[in-house]
Amino acid sequence: MKKNFMYIFAVSAFALVLSSFVVAQDDRAISAAGSLYVISAKAGGVNYVEGKVAVAQKSGKSGYLLKGDTLEVGDKVSTGTDGKAEILLNPGSYIRLAENSSFEFINTSLDDLQVKLTGGSAMFEVITNGEFKFAVNTPKAQLKIIESGVYRVDVLSDGSGKIAVWKGKAEIGEGNATTVKGGREATIINGQVAVAKFDRDDKDALATWSKTRAKELAKVNSRLERDNLRNSLLNSYNRNGWNLYNSYGLWVFDRFSGSYCFLPFGYGWSSPYGFGFGRDIWYFRLPPIIYNQPREAVGGRDFRRNPPKRENVENNDVRRKPIERQPDIRPAPKSHPSPQTSPRERHPGKVQPNDQ
Repeated sequence: MKKNFMYIFAVSAFALVLSSFVVAQDDRAISAAGSLYVISAKAGGVNYVEGKVAVAQKSGKSGYLLKGDTLEVGDKVSTGTDGKAEILLNPGSYIRLAENSSFEFINTSLDDLQVKLTGGSAMFEVITNGEFKFAVNTPKAQLKIIESGVYRVDVLSDGSGKIAVWKGKAEIGEGNATTVKGGREATIINGQVAVAKFDRDDKDALATWSKTRAKELAKVNSRLERDNLRNSLLNSYNRNGWNLYNSYGLWVFDRFSGSYCFLPFGYGWSSPYGFGFGRDIWYFRLPPIIYNQPREAVGGRDFRRNPPKRENVENNDVRRKPIERQPDIRPAPKSHPSPQTSPRERHPGKVQPNDQ
């Protein structure tokens, strides 16, 4: 009798432990399923890797670079003969490395981003303006990207550099800097700059791949789900993960595609390649306190007072600028929003938008 009682007790205890384990597994599965998006405002995320790409970390460790890794200042990345990689810069901007290329971050601060291309070639898809500093260094040259656009930088055999501007504007040198506009390329040799036109329709494999990636990521943005991402945005915001200042938007990791895409703070923006963003921060109808939070409450600079040039999806008007005065925070009537007073166009991120 005693043996039977002990047997029944042991079986019951085992069943209880097993059921607790299953419940715990279910809880973790529910938790994972409820967090379909990851929010970030940092540079350094590895968004795409193909072929062999090596990384030598500043800590002394080395190995292959993998999608999902995060690069820090001083980590050196090198692509092999079949390798290429896409790395996140400030939200909305990317560097895409060709084969036989190498680069590292010098500074990952979002308002003073600096990278060094030590060899090979890279495409840069950039959202920026004059307030936001972005520099690309080669062994013998420094290039400053001062407008949103698409750029290619090549390191020549002697360490000098060449920059081709598909769209945007770059500067070379200090003081009397040489300006390089869209449709022109500049070669820097022994401190001398030579500027010439180039054919923007003549694209090689790197340029074609970069544009294809931009198109794919714009589609990822357009598929972001309102309810799930809204919860992720609120959770991240409540943990002080982001605010509407100090950047042009956020990186959002989409588990369905396995990639980060850009979520802009501005309304009606498109990528530097011209692919429209179907989702922006206004689409998710966050609490008014987030849209109306004064800059003084979080500190930092407000880059949105002079937003980067952007392409309007409907009419390609990239010249509209915000009004400097403080906007009226009362939302306009839902039935007749006025384009002249639309808070999202006039001063992105300041007031709650009208529901669409």
